[in-house]
Amino acid sequence: MDHSYEVWQEALAEEFFGRQHAGHPTLFYVDDDVEQGLRRGYGIDEPLVPCVGKFLRLGTAEPYSALEDYRWRKRQQDKNGVPVFLPLLACSVMAASRMMNDQNHRATAYHARFSELLTGDAKQLGSQHYEPISRMWQVLASWQFSQRGARGLCTIPAPADLPSNRSMIGFAQSQALLSGADRSFMPNFFRSLREHGTTWPLPGKTLLAQIEIQGMERHFSKGFRNALQEEEFRPFLASLIGNYAASWDGSDELVPTGVTRAELLVRLDAGRLSWVARLRSAEQKDRIELKGGVVLEQLGDTAYYEVTGLPVPSADTLVRGIRRDGDNLVLSRPSSSVLVLVRDDVLGVWASTDGFRPGETHVVLASPTAQRDVQRLLDKAATTGRNSDTSRLTWVPQSWSMHRPVTFDDAVTLRRALHEAQGAISLLQPPAQFKLRLEGGLKLAPSLDAHLYLRGGEPHVVLPDAMDGTLLVDGKERPELKKAIAAGRPVPLAVLRLEPGRHTVNYAGVEIDFATADQAVIEPKMTKVCGFTVVDGTVSESPSLLAEQTLPTGITGADCTGVTLQNTAAVMELCRRDADEVLFAAADGRLWTLEAPEQPDWWTERLPDTPAPLRFEADFHGIGGWLLERRSGRWKGRPVNPGTPKPKTAANPRAWARVVLNAQQASTESSWVEYVQAAKELER
Repeated sequence: MDHSYEVWQEALAEEFFGRQHAGHPTLFYVDDDVEQGLRRGYGIDEPLVPCVGKFLRLGTAEPYSALEDYRWRKRQQDKNGVPVFLPLLACSVMAASRMMNDQNHRATAYHARFSELLTGDAKQLGSQHYEPISRMWQVLASWQFSQRGARGLCTIPAPADLPSNRSMIGFAQSQALLSGADRSFMPNFFRSLREHGTTWPLPGKTLLAQIEIQGMERHFSKGFRNALQEEEFRPFLASLIGNYAASWDGSDELVPTGVTRAELLVRLDAGRLSWVARLRSAEQKDRIELKGGVVLEQLGDTAYYEVTGLPVPSADTLVRGIRRDGDNLVLSRPSSSVLVLVRDDVLGVWASTDGFRPGETHVVLASPTAQRDVQRLLDKAATTGRNSDTSRLTWVPQSWSMHRPVTFDDAVTLRRALHEAQGAISLLQPPAQFKLRLEGGLKLAPSLDAHLYLRGGEPHVVLPDAMDGTLLVDGKERPELKKAIAAGRPVPLAVLRLEPGRHTVNYAGVEIDFATADQAVIEPKMTKVCGFTVVDGTVSESPSLLAEQTLPTGITGADCTGVTLQNTAAVMELCRRDADEVLFAAADGRLWTLEAPEQPDWWTERLPDTPAPLRFEADFHGIGGWLLERRSGRWKGRPVNPGTPKPKTAANPRAWARVVLNAQQASTESSWVEYVQAAKELER
C-alpha cells in the first residue's frame, strides 16, 4: 500500500474518529466538498477517489481483496487501531451523497454511481461485488463500539434496523443523511426548543415532528429533506437526531473543534452523589484547572479525575446540564431527565452510563417529567426493579423516583420496549452487536494463545443482532443454551462442561474456535528464530535471525547437561518508558538497546482505559555494566554490578566506546569514570 493511501487513512481517522469526538455521535459524512476540504486541511496531494481506485482488482470476483488483505496485515500489528479501509468506505458515502435524479441515473441507482465514481464505468462494480463493503461497515461499527465512546458514539445502524432492500448499501446511505451544514444548524434548532421550557432531551420522533410543524425543513439539505419523506429512513433519522440532542451540552457546535472533551459522570459512593470526569486523551495531566475554580485531579493512573468546584449533582444540575471551559479542554454533561447508574469496573463504585446493559444491575433515577415513561419501560422489559423504591434516601434528587435493583434478562424484549418508548429513556439503547465473538472467560495464557481458557471458565458467546441461524458448539446444537439465545443475552459456554481441548462455535456460517485446558500447556508460537548460521562448517561470530535456508543447519541452542550452574542472583532495574533511548553498556564491551515491552493482553482487555505504567522492568543475569537513559538530550546512568571495564574482547568495541563517550556526563561516580577512560583508550 502506497504512502498516499496511508495518509488518507490517517486523515479520515483523525477527522471522524479522533478523540475530540469522545461522548458525541460521529457521522462519517464525506461528499465532494468535504473531500476537497480534507485535501487542503491535511495537505494531501492525491485525490481520494483515484487513490482508492488504483488498488481495485477490476475484472475479478473479488475487486476489494487487496484492501482486505492490507487490513488483515495491519490488524496483526495493531488490533485496537481504526480499521484501515476508511478511504474505501469514504468513497461509498460519496456515492450515496450523489443519489439524486440526473440525466444519467435514477435517484435510487446507488451501485451505478459507486462504480462510476471509482472506475468511470457504471457497470464495472455491481451489487454482486458489494458484500465485502457491507461487511467492512459492520467491522467499523464493531470497532467503534469496542472503544466505549472514546472515538465517538457509533451512528452506523445495526443490520436489523436496515430495510431488506437496503441491507448492504444502507450503511453508507445512513452516513450521508446529515450534511455538515445540517449539523451546524442543529444547535440553533435545539436552543430554540429549550428556550420555550421544553423538557430536554426530546426523543428523535418529536424532534422530526417539530421540524415539520415549524416549517424548518428549508434550513436543511436536500438529502435530509428526501430522507424525511422516506418511511424506511425516517426511524433512523429520528434516532440520529435524538442521539445528537442527548449529547448536546448547550455549545454552539455539536462537537467543539480544536478542543478535548472531558465527560462529566455522576458517581454514587458511600451514600452520596458526586462528580467524576473521564478524559480519553493520549496525554493526561495529573491536575487540570478550568474556569470558575473547577479543578480535576487524576485518580491514580486511570482515565478518571476527581472533580472539585462544581455544585453537587441535584435535580437542577442534572436537568440543566453543566459546561466548564479551560485551555483546549471542555468539561460538560448534557442535560437529562433520566440517570442510570451501573457498577464501573475501574472506579469500583456506581457510575452513570449512556445505555442499559442486559444481565447487569442498574439503579434508575427519573425526574417527574420522565417517571411515566420510565415506569412503562420497566413494566414491559425489566426482570427486577419494576416498583419504585420509596426509601427516603438523602442522595436521591428531590422529587425524583428511584428503581433498584433493575435488571434486564431478556435483551430482545428490552430493545423492543426501548424502540416503543417515549422521552429520554428511549435513548438508552444497549450497544448493537455486529459480529459473532467471544466475551469474558478466564484466559490461561493470553501471551501464548489468545483463545485458551481455563476449563470451567469458558467464555460467553455474543451473537450478532441481525443474523438468523442455529448456534452449534462442536458441530452440535445444545439445548442447554436455548434460553439464553432466545433472550438475546451472551450465551454461557461454561454450563456445557466441555472437556479440555479445541472447540468450535458456529453461527450463521461464521465459525470461531477456542481451547480449554487445566493448565497452560500450549507452546508459544514462533514466528522468528534467532541463532548462529553455519557455513561450510564455520559458525558465525554473532547471532542473527535464521531464514528458511539457514534454519536447518543453524545453531539455536546448546547442550548444557553436566554444566555446573552458578547461582548468580538476577538484578532488576526500572527503566523509564518515556526515555528517548535506553542502553546497557556491559563491562565486557557488549551493548544492548532496551525496548519498552508492549502491554500484555490481559491489561488491554480488562483495563482498556488505564494508561501504561511510567516504567518497565529489566532483569540482568550474571552480567554487569551501566544502564544509560537519554531524555530531552541528557544522559543519566546507574551502575548494575559494573565491575572493571574490559571492552577490547567484544566483537564491536568501537560501538560501545562511542555510546560511552556520548554519555560521559551521565554520572560522576568513579566506576563510570573508568568506563569513560576505557572508551577513550579505544578511540586513540
